[in-house]
Amino acid sequence: MRNRPRRRGFTLRELFTVVTIICVLLALLVPMIQASREAARRTQCSNGLKNTILALQNYHDTYKVFPMGAMHAGLNPGGAPPIHAALGPSWWYSIGPFLEQRSWYDRVQTTRVPGGLANVQFCAQDMAPVFGRMGRDFKDGATPLNTFVPDFMRCPTSPLPTMETPTGPICLPTYVGITGGCDIDPPSQDHPPGPDAPAANRRRYLNEAKGTGAAAGGIVTSSGALPPCEHVRLADCLDGASYIIVVGEQSDWLLDRNRANSQKYHGDPGWTVGGTGPGGGWLSGTTRVDPVPKLRTPGGPAAAWGADCWNLTTVRYPPNLKRVMGANPLPGCSENHGINNPLQSAHPGGLLVGFMDGSVQFATDATDPTSFLRLAIRNDGYVLRLLD
Repeated sequence: MRNRPRRRGFTLRELFTVVTIICVLLALLVPMIQASREAARRTQCSNGLKNTILALQNYHDTYKVFPMGAMHAGLNPGGAPPIHAALGPSWWYSIGPFLEQRSWYDRVQTTRVPGGLANVQFCAQDMAPVFGRMGRDFKDGATPLNTFVPDFMRCPTSPLPTMETPTGPICLPTYVGITGGCDIDPPSQDHPPGPDAPAANRRRYLNEAKGTGAAAGGIVTSSGALPPCEHVRLADCLDGASYIIVVGEQSDWLLDRNRANSQKYHGDPGWTVGGTGPGGGWLSGTTRVDPVPKLRTPGGPAAAWGADCWNLTTVRYPPNLKRVMGANPLPGCSENHGINNPLQSAHPGGLLVGFMDGSVQFATDATDPTSFLRLAIRNDGYVLRLLD
């Protein structure tokens, strides 16, 4: 009887070698896959910004002005126009028809005319019933407010919650409109001393309209494309549409200035109304009636204004600055109504900003703060293109 030849198996050394090779290949492959996925998400984010800017352009083509960055929802009755009124809509609401959202826009508009719902404000608590009736009454297939999450409002890389609460009541956008930029002047009170201050060798810019924000030390200006309670025309944008940012990202958590504190804070522009009140999300604008106040002396201290404004920012700090919160937050920074919350994102190395001409560029962490600040101002005579 012949003996069958014995089949030789892997030795322990050979098995270890194979496993090592597989681990090395995985170590090389995983970062490539992650980088590819991030590139796809960044492209999707860029496309969302482009669609939003196109809607703003179409709004201007229709009405010959850009929408107000934030507005009220009707003056209170009696006497002279008051300073404050009902909470109104943000610029997101204004461009709804130009983003294929005509159905809910028209339905909400019925609440703003005689015979419509009384005392309706632009927050989730008041608007959820309006959205909820749309599917039943109009059979238009409209989505209830607590599940309305349009792609153009959200950066796919963002770790921030999609809704204000797990079940709603409203989507939190990760893009913010630009009201303008702070003064460009090294000794100005707008900037803390140190690297966050503008470069001394650059041409100065002093705002003619500047008011206090609701957050401690906050400053709001109307030198950009989407100021609150005021329309801007393309003719007012003297620097040219290719050199003015109109929207940018606020799509990552803000961090504590104390590095020992690991707490994270909301950096998105529409989180909550009144701290614990009904959600504002993408809908809410402001209760203020008057535009940002004019100054007797341009570049002087901000005049009293102090309004809550959601879905807006006045550029004050370098791009992608995140350590701004904590026991002593930087002036104008807040989870709820931080009019000076920095433009920042979860993209590695920088954030995306959208220009008035429809282009989208990547502002790296190394972008010069003074140059970045100038991009938020529509008429400072300084033209610059970011290089990705």
